[in-house]
Amino acid sequence: MSTKVGYLGPDGATFGHQALQNFFQGRPENVVSVPYKTHNDICYAVGTKEVAYGVVAIENVIVGVVAETIRAIEVHDAHLGVKIWGEVTVPIRFFCMSRDGVGTSPERLLSHTAGVQQCEKFVSGLRSKGVKVENSNSTGEAAAEAHNDPRVAALASEAALKLYDLKLVYPDSVTDHKNSETRFWILGKEHADPTGKDKTCFLVNLTQDQSGVLCKTLDVFAKRGISVLLVYPNPILGKKWEYTFVIEVRGHVTDPTLNEAWEEFRSLGISLHPMHCLGSYPDVTSK
Repeated sequence: MSTKVGYLGPDGATFGHQALQNFFQGRPENVVSVPYKTHNDICYAVGTKEVAYGVVAIENVIVGVVAETIRAIEVHDAHLGVKIWGEVTVPIRFFCMSRDGVGTSPERLLSHTAGVQQCEKFVSGLRSKGVKVENSNSTGEAAAEAHNDPRVAALASEAALKLYDLKLVYPDSVTDHKNSETRFWILGKEHADPTGKDKTCFLVNLTQDQSGVLCKTLDVFAKRGISVLLVYPNPILGKKWEYTFVIEVRGHVTDPTLNEAWEEFRSLGISLHPMHCLGSYPDVTSK
């Protein structure tokens, strides 16, 4: 029986597809890759069981958290039930490519927002020459457009270069930092079983009428020796200057120590809603 897995398409040339292959390689599932246009579409597909799993970018070591992913998971978990089930990392190397390659001067440069951010030095140079820089839904979509239009160049992966029969405009990677790497979450309908080396991610809405609420929140973990790995304020749409905090910690939601921290947090009365668990999953990034 095949297992459908959603990823950011439109094809096998995106970093999301590479993450999918890296994670599911060697597993017993017969995986069928299903492309989607946005991370929001992937989360919805997992929530409605259109696919069993979804692969979404969550964090890059250079530009930080992918906000659109956080927002999509928050929305669709509340409505349909979406949980973080795993994680995988992918080294990121962007190349500038077009139909004609070296010696050409593109009129437009396309890439995903993250691609533009991670190649800012190179992009700034093209902007100074009058090249129009535009965002696309994915790096694969940008490469497809470059294949169809000789006036367009794309920032995309080496896989896209081959898939779309493009040529390099610049001979080497144009990524600002050569050690760039992106972490992807694998989404499902339930959290993973404990392995002894896990992470758990929570969403927290803290009251604004008390001082030190974030400090008190983090303290329930610190006093128990639970490492906090990520704290990210995600703006609440429609509410000015209010945020949902994404908090990722070491441990599994079923661990007694983590459960104690959860219970203490509930007793503090500093949250507008109960702390919400987005999932527990094996830790692949911590040393």
